[in-house]
Parts: sequence; structure tokens; C-alpha cells
Amino acid sequence: MKGMPRPLPDELLQLPHRREVPFARLTTLGVGGLCHWLFEPTTEAEAQVFVRTCLRHDLPYRVLGGGSNLVVLGDVTEPVLRLRLGAKTERRGLELTAPASYGHIALAEAAAAEGLSGLEWASGIPGSLGGAIRMNAGAYGCEWVQVLTRYRFLTPEGELVEKVPEPGEFHYRGSWFTAAHVVLSATARLVQGDSESIRAQMVDYRGRRGTSQPRSKRNAGCIFKNPPGQIAGQLIDAAGLKGLRLGDAEVSPEHGNFLVNHGHATVEEFAELMAQVRERVREIHGVELEPEVEIWRECCDRPAKRNC
Repeated sequence: MKGMPRPLPDELLQLPHRREVPFARLTTLGVGGLCHWLFEPTTEAEAQVFVRTCLRHDLPYRVLGGGSNLVVLGDVTEPVLRLRLGAKTERRGLELTAPASYGHIALAEAAAAEGLSGLEWASGIPGSLGGAIRMNAGAYGCEWVQVLTRYRFLTPEGELVEKVPEPGEFHYRGSWFTAAHVVLSATARLVQGDSESIRAQMVDYRGRRGTSQPRSKRNAGCIFKNPPGQIAGQLIDAAGLKGLRLGDAEVSPEHGNFLVNHGHATVEEFAELMAQVRERVREIHGVELEPEVEIWRECCDRPAKRNC
């Protein structure tokens, strides 16, 4: 029945998991219902068991990273996978490797500590490394595909693959990964630099973000993609939408492309605010804004493509 958690096979229940976890604690936005099943493998082998078991039982699942680029609009009854693979990086020459569950900002700091330049732009982007790879995160004219030299992942069939990126696999704020792929680790090829200069650049980037973005309010980052040749935030601002508020959900007065949660925004408030912003921009500018964030809605229990 829709809205009710499906009984899970015993093989899954042997893996580390929690029940009934509010998405307010799992996302930076703090909006959403309950995560009925949260699985947190601590090894790649456990993650592989999870994927293969779900496949064998025709069980849809979802993959959660740091929850920083995610808007959850309701309860989620499918099993949710969130990796807990440790917090160690490995350096080989100019290459730095980290598990997908490693914090994105923490990885930029780790590179700086090693005197490796090339991830300064990442120092203000929250979330996990796995999520950053999936969406090809970027800032200040840089993006992950520019430094990514190798990555490991599980296919929807549970096969472990390690490969180098190929042309066309990554694009602006997106990649070839489906919702059922699980990124396990990634390796960046960087350049030797001076730690002090690298940190100075990181401070500069973070300072710029701090003056233009609502860092004191819970948010999911930029909500909409920049349309070709245009800037979503400017379109929203020109439509007179800054400060538009529904309950505790608001279009940030600081940056039009940030929708913030003042503390107790509901799923309904946030969904309606997103819809009103898109409708108004369409009316004023004739532009259809596309979400940059991933949006999770409650969906019926079906063994489709784990892509509800």
C-alpha cells in the first residue's frame, strides 16, 4: 500500500540500519517527512550486498549523500542507502583519493593540508564527495570533471567498477549516473602548490559566498539551474520574487536562487514556493527554470528503475 513501508528481506536487515529518521536531520534544508528505512553500510562489500539484495527482490531504493542538494517532499518508504565508509584520504603523487562519504568541504581542506591545488573552489560547497561527483559540482568556473581522474561505483546490478571519466559522461550539474548507481570513491589529479596560498584562495572564495548567500538559514544550495546564457538568481530577482514567503519557506532576500527554511517550513510550503517561483519567471521572462537540486517525492512501491 502506498505510504506504508514494504517488508524487507532478512539479508537487508543484517546490514547497519535505522528506522523512522526525520529528513530534517538528514538534509541541509531540513524539510521532508520520515525516512522509514535508512541503511548505512560501513564497507564497500556491505554496500554491494545492499544493491544486489534489492535487485534480487525487485526492491526500489534511493541513494543519499550529505543531503545538501536535496529537497524531500514527503515520507520515503523505499530503503535509503547512505554510505559510512570512513574518513581517510590517500595521496599518491599529485592524486588524492577519498571515499564517497567523505565531506566535500573536508576534502578541499585535506588537499590544502597536502599542498595540493585544484579544489579551492570546493571549499564552500557542502555535502559528500559522492554527491558532488554525481552532480558534477562546481563553482567559480571550475567543476569536478576538470580534476576527476578515476572513480569507483556500483552498477544497478551490484557490479563494482573502477574507471576513468570519458567524454560526455559529465555535464553541467549532472552526469550519466542513474538513481540506482552508487558512487564509492573518487580520485582527483591536482597540482603542487603552497598551502598558505591555497588556504588564502579558499578564504577568498568562502568570503564571496558568505556575502551573497544565506549561510545563516537552512537551505539546499541553488535551487534552479542557470538557463543557457542567463543566471537563474537574476531572473528570479528581476521577477520581484526576493523575500516572497510562504510560512517558514522564503525566497532569500540575499540570493534569489536560494529558497530557505526559517526553521519549520513544511513540505507543502516549500513545494508551493518552488512552483510559484517557476510560474512567475515563466510569465515574466518566458524561461522555464529547471531544478538543480534533486527532488524526492513519495512514490508508489514498484520495481521500476529505482528512479521515482
